[in-house]
Parts: sequence; C-alpha cells; structure tokens
Amino acid sequence: MRTRDQKIGPVAAGAIVAGNMIGSGVFLLPASLGAIGSITVVGWVAVLAGCLLLGWVCSTLAMLRPGGLGLIAHVHDALGRYLGFQSAFVYWISTWFGNVAIALAVTGYLGTFVAAMKVPPVLAGATIAIIWLMTLVNLSGARLIARFEGVALVLGLAPVMLVGGLGWAWFDPDIFAASWNVTGGSDLSAVSSSLGLIIWAFLGLESAAVVAAVVRRPERDVPLATAGGIGLAGVTYIVACTALSGVMPASELAASTAPFADVAVRIWGPVAGSILAVCAMVKAAGTLAGWMLVGAETAEAAAELGLFPRFLSKINRNGAPSRNLIVTAVLMSVVCVATLSGTLGEQFSMVVNMAVILNVLVYVYACLSLLRLSGTIASTGARRRAQAVSLTGLAFGILIIALSEMWMLAVAAVILALTVPLYLLGRAGRSGPAS
Repeated sequence: MRTRDQKIGPVAAGAIVAGNMIGSGVFLLPASLGAIGSITVVGWVAVLAGCLLLGWVCSTLAMLRPGGLGLIAHVHDALGRYLGFQSAFVYWISTWFGNVAIALAVTGYLGTFVAAMKVPPVLAGATIAIIWLMTLVNLSGARLIARFEGVALVLGLAPVMLVGGLGWAWFDPDIFAASWNVTGGSDLSAVSSSLGLIIWAFLGLESAAVVAAVVRRPERDVPLATAGGIGLAGVTYIVACTALSGVMPASELAASTAPFADVAVRIWGPVAGSILAVCAMVKAAGTLAGWMLVGAETAEAAAELGLFPRFLSKINRNGAPSRNLIVTAVLMSVVCVATLSGTLGEQFSMVVNMAVILNVLVYVYACLSLLRLSGTIASTGARRRAQAVSLTGLAFGILIIALSEMWMLAVAAVILALTVPLYLLGRAGRSGPAS
C-alpha cells in the first residue's frame, strides 16, 4: 500500500499529463507535417478537440471509480475480464513502442553534438542506456518523477515558447499561404492525412487516469490534471507549430531533422540552436520517465486485477512498481534492437505508428466503458452528457484507426489475436472461474 506522502496532487499529476504529451512530438512532428503543409493547423485544432473529449472520458471513468486502479481497471469493470486483459496487454505494448520513440528523440538530439550517434548500432546502444537511466529514476518513486517532469517541462517549454512566441515577429503570411497544401490533393485529404501524425503528440492524455492509484484525490484531481494538461499541451503545439509554418517554407520543414533548432539558428544563430537542442534532450528524457511510470502502473494494475502474472507486482519502499519497471525496460530494449533501421527517422516513424494505433484502440475501449457505465450516473443530464461524449469520442477514435496504414492494421490485428491464447492460458492457470 502507498502512503499519502507517496502520492501526488493535481499540479504534479497535471505536470505528468502535460509532460508526457509535450515531448518528442512537439520537437519532431513539424518536420513530418511539413510534407503536408501549413493546413495542418486545422488538424491540430481538430485533434485537440477530439483529445479533450477523450480526456473527459478517461477522467469521468476515474471519477466513477475513484478507488480503482486506473484506466485498464475501468475497462475491466465495464467490459469484462477478457477485454480488460486485452486493453492492458495492448496498452502495455504501446508503451514499449512509444517509449522507444521518445528515447530515440533524446539520442537523436544528442547526435547534434556527437556525430557517432548517427551510426545505427551506436544510436541503439545510447538509446538503451537512456532507457535504463530513466528506469533507475523511476525506481525512486512517483514524487521524484513528478518533480523531474516539472523541471523538464519548464526547460522544454521555454525554448519552444521562445521560438513559437518570438518567432511570430518573423512570421511571413506569404510563406504560410504558399505552404498551405503541398500534397497535391484536396484540402480534406491533406487534413485527414495529418490527424494520425498529430495525435502522436497528444498520446498521454490519459496519464492522470492511468496513474490514479498514485493521486491523492482522484475524483477531483484527475479531471483537473487531465483538462489542464491537454489544454496546456494543445495551445503550446498550435502556437509554436503555426509560427514555424510562417517562418520556414514547407519544403524546408519537411527536410529538417530538428525544425525548432533550425528556426532558432535562422533567427538567433547557431548558439541558440545548440541551447534548444539541449533543452529538447532534457524534455524528452522527462517525458520518457513519465511514460515509463504510466506503462509500469498499467502492468501493475493488471497484475493486481489478476490479468497479468502476479509475480510482476511489487511495490518497493519508494512506492514504485519495481518489477514492472525492470521488465518493461527489458522489453523496450528488445524493441529498440528489433526496430533498428538505417536512419533514426525510419526507426522513429515505425515505432510511432505502432504506438498511435495501439493507444487509440485503448481509447476506443475507454469510450465503450463509459457508455456502459453511464447507466450508473444518477443525474439524467450528467448521464446523457456522458453518453454523448462517449459516442463522439468513439467516432473520433474509430476515424483515427481507419486512417491508419494497412501494415499497421495488420500488426495490430496480430497483437489482438495473440490476446486470445494468452488470456486462455492465464485463465487456466488461475484457481476459480473467470468473471
């Protein structure tokens, strides 16, 4: 059991939410979106609205089950043991891929100063070292992670807001207009193609609900942390990325490996670019630490529910899920080696794409869970509101999945298929029938 002193309040939880989102996405995505054009500002607004809905769903679930074990437990309670296991398994795997992507961002920016980081084996070794360093930080407990994320958030936000804020002084409406849609297709198809990329930057919106077990008053603090974290991240993204689209043409953004640093160099010189690269490394490391906590807490909750092997469940004297952290770090290291590619960009895209589709699948389950549990809400108005938001969030999640590439859907289908024999194997090893 965790004591009150080992738990965190709304500000710390909000720092984890915002910190988990404002990571590698805000620093790297403008380059990917440059291939689409400045029209992606429409995608940013649409995804922000959709993610606020999904965040509302996750926090409402936490309020309905304030003593629960987080998002996976809510799916388990609402949709049954099998889908609870499936969502836990899928979400856990998604954190392996997502965390590797964030770790790659750390070593990628390190490559700005160390040329050897551009050699794939060296890059992989450094990435694995970062993973294990953040594992050691996590073993010190959620309070240290919250403090680390808070410091990293400030360091990460400072240069982004500096470029995104002061960069407006160099904003050229003609550059923005000329880069509006460079895909050659319709505006609708351009916006649609941006949604899957943009949602990567918002993964983590459920962080406060997932780590509800380490929040003092989840019924109050989780909704505050979720809305505040998503709002802060969303405004930061829109302001900063729109500024970049008016400073650098889309073709130059698409060719950049560090768009914020490149804009800083253009405006203030190479020293500014180097400083921003250091801040990006610290921020990505803080994001990785927070996401490792989220992944470990997911497995911890699943173990306590009997969905994962109970030998994984162990809380150390600092209140950290020590065994799950170590097992997750091992599996992340395996993913890092297995996805090793010719360039960092190729490996980053591969792990990001898988993290997105698996995360969104769990968001869909969360919407279905709230729809199922909405019948327990006493107030008619609140019940109808919960149902309406659930259905809208469900439609948004299904749209994102439908826009995914076929290879991603195929891999996700294989992962889902694996949950059947794994669940049956686990049920056969339990004493007593499954509920």
